[in-house]
Amino acid sequence: MIQLLIVLLTAAAPLCAAAALPATIELTLVDGDATGYGTFQSHNQKVLANRRGIFTSHLRTRNEAYTAQQWRLSRSTDGGRTFASLYEATHATHPPAIETDEHDNIHLVRSDFTNGNAYLHTFSAAEDYRETRVTPIPGGAAQKFALCYDRARQQLYYASYRRFDVIDVDGVIRASLPLFRDGPNAEMQYPSLCLDPAGVLHLAWTTVAHGRYLYWSIHFMQSADGGATWRNADGTVLTPPIIADDTGPAQRISRDDEFEAQTWLSNFLVREGKAHFLYVAGTDPPRQHYVRCDLATGRRELDLAPVFKGGEISLHGLDGFFAASDRTLFCVGHTADQRIGCLASNDNGATWRDHALSEKIEGLYALGGCRALTTDAFLIGSYTQSLPAGGGVKVYFLRIAARP
Repeated sequence: MIQLLIVLLTAAAPLCAAAALPATIELTLVDGDATGYGTFQSHNQKVLANRRGIFTSHLRTRNEAYTAQQWRLSRSTDGGRTFASLYEATHATHPPAIETDEHDNIHLVRSDFTNGNAYLHTFSAAEDYRETRVTPIPGGAAQKFALCYDRARQQLYYASYRRFDVIDVDGVIRASLPLFRDGPNAEMQYPSLCLDPAGVLHLAWTTVAHGRYLYWSIHFMQSADGGATWRNADGTVLTPPIIADDTGPAQRISRDDEFEAQTWLSNFLVREGKAHFLYVAGTDPPRQHYVRCDLATGRRELDLAPVFKGGEISLHGLDGFFAASDRTLFCVGHTADQRIGCLASNDNGATWRDHALSEKIEGLYALGGCRALTTDAFLIGSYTQSLPAGGGVKVYFLRIAARP
């Protein structure tokens, strides 16, 4: 992945005492013997909660050719204090993305790099998740992919490199189209999906430069009709296949001077008419961005950079995630000294305050989480910890109380 940026983001930042903060960060070991890519990156959702528990997905093992990775779906029925395996299988895939519906069923998507397809697994709550129905998504395989559930339309959205699929809850593919095409500078690689309360679907992505290891630009767009048509926030109509890079028509979030500086979108969320973006740019010195865009005009209203902080907690890292309650927007991410920090905002991102801070976590990697809070008002997420000198790799679940 993009370990180069981990080295760049080492600026010292003052940190407050965790005991003085409104909330603590509770950690649970999910797997003590995992692979280094156990929770691979924060662009899709690998943790969620419903009325039947908390669920996580991760990789346990992999081979050097990435053709045989054992993945696991786990469940906690005690609020995240313990986890048990629900399902395990071995395929050529990254950690699956997961969603849940109003009936508490679990929808899971994983790729298969060996045959070029992706697969939707549906685990029935009525059967206590003992069985899975598997639906092929022909040609949908990708190393980076995202999933989102639309309750009103009773369908799932699956986004991957060049592909966008609409799948109903029974596994029938309603639509499939080549959403992107390569630009002269870069191609689409990391997608991220978010559905707002009005039923508008938002898609953001990071591009990668052709023929070299360089994350080039970050963009986003929206669809008001379940993926049938696409537009920019300012109303500009976009006609697929859309040129994915900076030469195309989609709105860009990254700056003009960041094309040659590893620019990667950690996470984004749409809330109360605003789109919130967390991204890092490996400039010299590096920039940690929090960006807010107005969805009525497409205008970039806020850009907190090169430092994104509350009172004393500054976030500096590749991964992280947003989550929101009715009143509060939260952002969870890395700090420069290998902690997990949580910031909170009650004015939709205009100002931020310190909310929670972990102890130091050596080897912290791929921190991601759930967009929504649990019904008992907790933020939930997961991460991989790689220990030095052959100490192994562990996958952890985290939860943070939203209310003091």
